[in-house]
Parts: sequence; C-alpha cells; structure tokens
Amino acid sequence: MINIDTPVTARVQHLREHYLNHSPMSTNRDLVAWKCHRSLYYYVEGWMHESHAATVRLRHAGAEGYMLRRIAPVIEPGELIVGQPDFTPFSEEEQQKYDQYRSLEWNVIPPKRGRADHLGPDFTLLLEKGIIGMLALLNEKADALDLSDGENVQKWEYYNCCRIELEGLLDLAERYAAHADALAEEAEGDTKRELRKLAAVLHQVPAHPARTFREALQSVQLFKYSLFGLYSFGHIDRWLLPYYRRDIEAGILTPETAQELVDCFMLMSVPNMSAWAAEGLMLGGRTADGTPVENELTWHFLAAIAHTHIPDPNVGFCVTRDTSPEILHYAAELITAHHAQPQIWNSDAVTASMLQNGFEADAANNFTLSTCVEVTPVGMSGISITSPYINLLQIFLDSLKACPSDADFETIFDHFHKEFGERAKKAILIENLFQLERGRNYHDPARVSVLIHDCIERGRSHDDSGARYNHLEPNILGMSNVIESLNVLHELIYRRGRLTLDEFRQALADNYEGHEALLSEIRQHVVHFGNDTPETNAMAKRVADMVLDTFKPMKTVRGAHIVPGAFSYREHEIQGQKTPASPDGRVAGQPLNDASCPVQGYDVSGPTASLLSTASWEPSRFLGGTSVNVKLPRNISPEHVVGIIRGYLETKGAQLQFNVYNVEELHDAKVHPERHRDLLVRIGGYSDFFVKLPESLQNEVISRTQNEN
Repeated sequence: MINIDTPVTARVQHLREHYLNHSPMSTNRDLVAWKCHRSLYYYVEGWMHESHAATVRLRHAGAEGYMLRRIAPVIEPGELIVGQPDFTPFSEEEQQKYDQYRSLEWNVIPPKRGRADHLGPDFTLLLEKGIIGMLALLNEKADALDLSDGENVQKWEYYNCCRIELEGLLDLAERYAAHADALAEEAEGDTKRELRKLAAVLHQVPAHPARTFREALQSVQLFKYSLFGLYSFGHIDRWLLPYYRRDIEAGILTPETAQELVDCFMLMSVPNMSAWAAEGLMLGGRTADGTPVENELTWHFLAAIAHTHIPDPNVGFCVTRDTSPEILHYAAELITAHHAQPQIWNSDAVTASMLQNGFEADAANNFTLSTCVEVTPVGMSGISITSPYINLLQIFLDSLKACPSDADFETIFDHFHKEFGERAKKAILIENLFQLERGRNYHDPARVSVLIHDCIERGRSHDDSGARYNHLEPNILGMSNVIESLNVLHELIYRRGRLTLDEFRQALADNYEGHEALLSEIRQHVVHFGNDTPETNAMAKRVADMVLDTFKPMKTVRGAHIVPGAFSYREHEIQGQKTPASPDGRVAGQPLNDASCPVQGYDVSGPTASLLSTASWEPSRFLGGTSVNVKLPRNISPEHVVGIIRGYLETKGAQLQFNVYNVEELHDAKVHPERHRDLLVRIGGYSDFFVKLPESLQNEVISRTQNEN
C-alpha cells in the first residue's frame, strides 16, 4: 500500500485546469478524438498521395504513415508525459482543403463499417522491443516468405502495412524528441532541466525498449495517442509493475514522484478524448493462474482518480472474493467522494462466463472494458462490440401490433420471440458483411495489430481474422422496458382483466392521451421489476434467456460466437426519441431504460432489491457489456457502498457503477451550471461532467431512482 494521503501537486492541478479550459476535446462537443482536425487533414491528403499503392490496404497504410510524418509534436508547459493532437487553427487555404477532404473521406475512401477500435492492445512487445525492434521482427517475417508462392503474398502485404505505419510513427517520435530538445535550448532554470529530462525520455521511447517507469508510461502514451481511436490500456497495474519496482529499488523513483507521473498520465485523456467517448483502464482482478492482483500501482491509479477528478480514463476495478478490505474500502471512499469512479467489476463472475464461452484462462482472467463496459480480452481481440445496437423494445412493439385480438399471453411472447429472431438474423448478416469488408480493406490502423495475438504469427491483421478471438457483441437496448411491458400486460389484461389487448393497443396508439387512468394504474398500482419479486424476476430471466438463445446458434463470418451485451452508452436516450409509447407506462419519445437497470423510477424498494432483480437475469452472461447504475444520496457511507459491492459479488451480476448526489443538486446545476462545473455523473457505462450533457440526457439522469434504503 502506498501513502494515499500524498497531496496532489501544483503541476497536476495546473495541467488539469489547463486541459479542461483550453483543450478543444473538452470544450467542443462536436469534435471526435479518433480523426481530429489535422490528423484527418493529413490522412486524406496521404490517401491521394498514395494512389500508386498496389492494394487498398497498402494505400491505407501509406496514408497513415503520411499523416504520422506530418502531424506536429505538441508539448505543453509543465507536462511530464506528452502526446496529444495538434489543434493549431487552419489557415483559410487549409480550411478550404479540409472541407474538400471531408467530402473525399465520405465519398471516395472506402468507408469504415462496423465498430472501430474498442480493444485493448498488449503493450508488452512495444515496451520490450520498441518500434525499432518491432520493425526488425516484421522485416524478419517478411524476408522469410517465399514470394514465388502466391499464398504468401497476403502475409507480405500485412507485414509491409505494419512496417509503413511504424516507420511513420518512428518519424513522429523522433520529431517529438527534437521538439523537446529545441524547447530546452530556449528555456532556463528548472524548466530547462525538466525539458532535458523529457527529451532524454523521448530519445529512448518509443523507438527503443523502455528502461524506466516514466519511459514505459511515455512509450505507451505516444503509441496509443497516434492511433486516434478508442483503445483500452488494459490491466495497467500488471504490465507497468516491473518498471515501477525496479526504479523504486534502484532509488531513481519514489512513491511521490511515481504518483505525479501517474496523475499526469491520467490527465492525457482530457486532450485526447472527445465528448461522450471513453478509454478503458483496468485494475485488480486475477492473473491467469488465479492469483489476486493488488499491488502498489493498483493503489497509485486509484489515488489518481481523486487527484484528477476527470471522466477518463474510464477506470474499472476488478473485485474478487480475495480483494482486501482495505483497498475495497478505499475504492468506496472514492465513490462516495463524488468522483464517479471507479466502476466495480465482479471479476470472478465475468471470468467464469468467459470460460463458458470458449475463452482460455489467460484471456478470461485478463479481460478489459474496451471503452464503456464491453468485455474483450487484452491483446487478443478482433471482437466487434455494439455490433449492432438493437432496439428490443421497438421489436416488441412491432410484434405486439401483429398479434391477433384474442391472443393469450404465450402467443404474445411467441410472436415477440419469432420477430426478434428474424430481426437478429438480418442484423448479424449486415455485421458479417461489415467484417468481410474489414478483412478486404482494413479498418483500424494496421500497426495496432502488432500488439494483438496472434496477428504477427498468422500474418494477418485483427481486421482480417488475425486475432485469437473474433466474436461479435451486439448490444440490446430497452430490455427492461420489454420485461416491464410483458409484466404489465400479464397483470392488467390476463390477471386482472382490466382491459382487452385491443384496448391496450389503442391506448398505445393514442400515446396514453385520454387514457390517463390507465397510465396512472401502470405507474402506481402494478408491482414493477426492480423490487425483487419472484414473478417479475422470472420474467426478466425469461427475456434474457430468449435473447441469448437466439444468438447462440449463429456464427460470424470468421467462425466465431455471437455474445450480446445489454447496456446503453447514451443510445437509450437517442433511440427513445423515436420509439413510440410502450406498455410499461413510457410515453413516446421518452428514453429507454438506462444501461442495464430497471425502468427509471420503478425500483422503489432500495438498492439491494434493485440489484437482486438485475442479478436475476444473470448479466455476466452478456459479455457484450452490462452497466448497472446505482444512485445513492450524498450522505452515503463508504461502509454502505462496500456492503452493496460485497453482496453483488455473490450474484452473477457483472458490473456496478455509482452516482452519488442529490436530485436538488442536479436541478440546481441545470439552472446554475457555473456552480457545478466539476459535477461528474455516470451515464451508460461512462461518465461525464453533468453541465456538459445535452438537456435531454440531463433529464434522464435526474429521472433515475434515488435509493436511500
């Protein structure tokens, strides 16, 4: 355990304020991190420059290399870790070109279909060999191929795509080092000494192997930033630990200086992540042989949550039955201190589910949230997450319209089951076509696949079946709305005889206008899912089983499994806008249920009952991701949070995230945002500053039940 009372440094405080107040990524809600301004500008220019390339894949790689050779290195005053986009304003001529390039991106360059990035590389090879060593390995592989045998040409193409991109990254790294040297020449005193140290680090990494803790952090940051996408750091307290301990033992690092480096590393997410995006970082859990992971860096990165108080990285804390009371209590202290971090993962339940779904132990114990809550194995993933989003409530409503007037409850469910099966097949067909296209033209930068097993060995990118695991993870929206709708129909039509199916359908068509008594009865006089009642829990399990069983016999074009998720990101608010009224008492246009939780406002029996209801459908089976929001009052104690977490570990639930605030505070934040600019809230697997959310999403967050029991 480190000293978690180490105060945040003035440097970290300054950098946080600077990034939050001056970074376009935190202030402009329209920017996207993975193709921001000048990176896109140079990429499209490179695409045109590389017209001579023999294949589309080589042309993509050439465009990436062209871009990397031209983007400017950015070093802000006081930074210990560097690597962020160049937001220098365009000249008038450049702006005109940029507008033309955007048109080319959409209409000329083969589109990127399906889910990009959203995976965690294995950074070990980068740290051990550096880019120069990685290039040597690729050249060795390419040189060993007999190119008179046409079957080897595709491998040669892959190795050269990676080589072209890594050479571009090497050029960028060298220019970063030269820029630090130039800044040092112009500086004086402590600033000069700091810049010389930074330059020395940049001359070593990422070109060469990392030798120190700081070099390891810097190497990973520069590589990852250059991808301009959403990639997870994976279990950072595992792969960084040898560098940390070696430096501590050698006396070249103290826990205090290490903490400042970790804080600065975490802060790099602010200028690199756009609004409503997330990059994952995992802590804790178990190694492949089952050994619990809980070390100095686990504590350092948890402490950085308090020091930085930012939405990203999206920190997941993998809790096991062997997690110590001390560190779990500290995580609970962070949650009750209103940092909206960390997420809590039921590590043993997720690992068990992965093993049941065909993952080997090394992958099942080394999973990461790829961005929000999607489960993928670190360094082995060609998995496409949220591929696609499926509005289960809309499918249910469509099937309900087609039911005969005299349909009994089982007929309603059978119609729904059949309609979902047909829609699911069509959705997976589209995603399989997208995977075919990714295999032909690539999707992500080829260089990231060098850090994914078994791409180098197979001579294929992770976009082309080179990764060890290639599942599809469609995401199911509105599942609790369906559970609740079935519950209401069963209760009011078939149990109470309150009205007929046609009468209920007419109320839905009228959006409950003129049917206010029915709406009141639904909302106030029906026992709802989320209160741990046997009937509603059984309904939830039945719907969840139906979803899983529907996908079970399907296969991807790569021969892999399809395992859905059931979280929302912010799609529950977006898709709710176009979804008509539903039997659960939701009127047209309202959000779907948030994340993987009961319908907003219906779980009124406290957090324990709500979580037991959610656990009843065994969320850990949904490896595509589940996010369970628990909203607690400001005066909640860490001990209470620990109790909730420990109880949840005994279920087959997968993930928990906590919002700790009072509703009055949120209402005041809408009226006086200047008073609450640091108010962080959890959304649907990620967090953001409340005052920066669109009003519709703010209202949805407010609508969630506040459990105080």
